[in-house]
Amino acid sequence: MSYRQIIYQIVFATKNREKTITNEHCDELYKYIWGVIKKRNGTLFRINGIEDHIHILSDLHPSISLADYVKEI
Repeated sequence: MSYRQIIYQIVFATKNREKTITNEHCDELYKYIWGVIKKRNGTLFRINGIEDHIHILSDLHPSISLADYVKEI
């Protein structure tokens, strides 16, 4: 039996660090990202951010490359 656990912290910033992520859209954005992670068999541990960037803490299923994962999110 094998076991793996790799946890990634992914940070997305807005273009030019402009404050474009409003509080009204945070919930929808976070739910969308959570859906992508679930679809890829990952586990979302935490997601949060402010107006100019977001942090995602999740694990990644070994069948998915990190580049593809980030690209889809």
